[in-house]
Amino acid sequence: MAELDILEGLQTDEYFIKILEEYEKLVFSICYRMTRDYFDAEDLTQETFLALYKALPAFNRQNPKAFVTKIATNKCLDYLKKAERRAAATEEEELAGYPAKGAEPEKILLEKELNQVLYEACRSLKPPYQEVAIAYYCRHQTAVQIAEISGKKVKTVQTQIARAKLMLQKYLKREEIVWHT
Repeated sequence: MAELDILEGLQTDEYFIKILEEYEKLVFSICYRMTRDYFDAEDLTQETFLALYKALPAFNRQNPKAFVTKIATNKCLDYLKKAERRAAATEEEELAGYPAKGAEPEKILLEKELNQVLYEACRSLKPPYQEVAIAYYCRHQTAVQIAEISGKKVKTVQTQIARAKLMLQKYLKREEIVWHT
């Protein structure tokens, strides 16, 4: 409640900056989940905050999170409706029936980015969880393999993996990283 009082006393530009800083990741996350496209999500995030800035003089400053998420959702829905109307049979769709010879470039890039995020999250853990998490989640070693390499008991490694998983979930949630398994 005190934070809301602080926000209410700010000038429009200052208020906008505070809202932008606080909800930028949330808005991007919403846009990305709705469009499934990183670049479209970036554009829609910008459009959301532009619309928010234009609407601020009339906004009563009650529940800014709900207000900004509603704008983001509406921007995405409008975008998706326009995209459906523009859809026409493309070469990609015509070739969809043929099996792909390799992974799609977008999937490869997204997987690479997610692996980097996971690696950085594992590195943020303290020993012995850092080593176990990197071995298990990044190098894809089994608990038995990790136990053999480290000289620990398998049960100890399994416990450390379980604890590391909880720590990673907290870290990723704290960093507001959207993680789908």
